[in-house]
Amino acid sequence: MTIAKLTRSRVTTIAADNAKSATESDVSGAAAVAAANTFSETLTGAQRAQAMHAIDDPVRPNWSNLPSGILDFHRNGVRIGDLDDKQVVAMFAFLASALSSDGYGTVVDVVGADKVLSLSERAEHFAWTDENYWLAFFGTPSNSKKWGWQFGGHHLAVNVNLAGGRSYLSPTFVGVEPASYESGATTVAPLAPKLAVGIELINTIDERQRLLALVGGRPVEVWTGAGNDGFVPDPEGSKVADWSDAQRQMLVGTIALWIGMLDERSGKAAMAEIEPQLDDMRLAWHGGIDGSGDIYYRIQGPALIVEFSTQGGVGADTGHFHSIYRDPTNEYGANAGMA
Repeated sequence: MTIAKLTRSRVTTIAADNAKSATESDVSGAAAVAAANTFSETLTGAQRAQAMHAIDDPVRPNWSNLPSGILDFHRNGVRIGDLDDKQVVAMFAFLASALSSDGYGTVVDVVGADKVLSLSERAEHFAWTDENYWLAFFGTPSNSKKWGWQFGGHHLAVNVNLAGGRSYLSPTFVGVEPASYESGATTVAPLAPKLAVGIELINTIDERQRLLALVGGRPVEVWTGAGNDGFVPDPEGSKVADWSDAQRQMLVGTIALWIGMLDERSGKAAMAEIEPQLDDMRLAWHGGIDGSGDIYYRIQGPALIVEFSTQGGVGADTGHFHSIYRDPTNEYGANAGMA
């Protein structure tokens, strides 16, 4: 197995530079509004028309984890490859302000993986490149009115709505291929923690609960991925209501890996709403509990669907992962700020 290496580009360099400052920034709704407006000011009139949408624009579900070379519709917003360096700097500054440092790092690492894939012999067919990511706004960025944004491309679709200074994350797809690659002296593996914590979780619950969690089949793709808005799988697997307190807290930590993409205030608020629902959740697992072979797991409750899936490789031999987070009661922030 050959470990792929990241070759620096203007996008990955700009993204990394923003990551250094993001760890020190005041991540909040107000910061996101200011950064969104700064980015908008760098755009031409035509670009701004591409980037800005009405908050209820029906194109909002136009996201996908597929690469643009085989996608049958245009993504929303402005494309990195059509922006100059100043505009790309402002775009990533917005993302750094709108997400936690972990969330921003995940986004940057997924974009970096497409730069790695751009060196593949199949790159031209699939249009694998770190230039093929788009940013769109829905509604006018505001500290007093609800608005949203969407950033995505291959293996990435971050959908966020803001209301009252709080961010709501749903639906958000995060995948990666190659699952790990080298960037300088660092091994980058953005979804490895989600796989590791799933394996730890299935091995921590007692044997009876583990047997209940194991399911015979798995979806070819995550059930609730692109194009499946509104679909809720039938609950299956082990009932969290029957778990010990320690096992339940491990589940909380697992869910927090997805919620942790949000800024600290929003993440804490989301977790405070999720924890009282633990009794109504289930864990379903398919695959080796030691992590061998193809793995799929799903955590599901009334207001939560988390899926993680290993996939067959397309352009690399170091793994290929998909995951999604959804709140079926608040898709695209439909009920954001109404609690």
